[in-house]
Amino acid sequence: MDFTWLADRLDGRPRVVVSTTNTGTGLRRELWVAQLYGYRPVEHRPAVAGSGSWTVLVLDPDPAARHRAEWMRNPDLRPEASSPVLWTDGRTPSLWTPPGWPPGAGPIPPSDDLLPLVPLVDRGPRRRTLWLVCGVIVAWTTNVVRWAWTGTPGVAGLVFSGFLGALALLGCAVAARWSRRRPWKAEADVR
Repeated sequence: MDFTWLADRLDGRPRVVVSTTNTGTGLRRELWVAQLYGYRPVEHRPAVAGSGSWTVLVLDPDPAARHRAEWMRNPDLRPEASSPVLWTDGRTPSLWTPPGWPPGAGPIPPSDDLLPLVPLVDRGPRRRTLWLVCGVIVAWTTNVVRWAWTGTPGVAGLVFSGFLGALALLGCAVAARWSRRRPWKAEADVR
């Protein structure tokens, strides 16, 4: 994979929005490249109906992240120099050669289980809407079943079915309220 397009975008701006069609390990490798250039993800929206996903990256204020980013942009590839990144000089194949690096040289990616994690998405608004729609459907169905059971409903039947429908709607509204996820913390998800 060639991540040069991503490295060119990670030029030190405080906030970068990256659109991608990668998923799984490919997306996690993009987050790894962002980490190499001193960025951390704060939000990720997965693809919907054939569109690409996007990730919001912000500069990591950690001094080690800034040092790593500066080294990636101006690497000291002498064998005796210390580096904040594991890299290969071209004798073993690298995944990618960053801009400004000699041909064949590049950072060595961690194993797939050590790649940065994709930030979780708070699906609360969609989940709450789903619960409320289910509540409306249950309330309507309750009224239809009650009317079918009793024939032409009288006042008592209408009041009772209205009460059951309102109770079902209230229950779904409470479930929607409590279905919120806790927001994720970027520091805990990105290694």
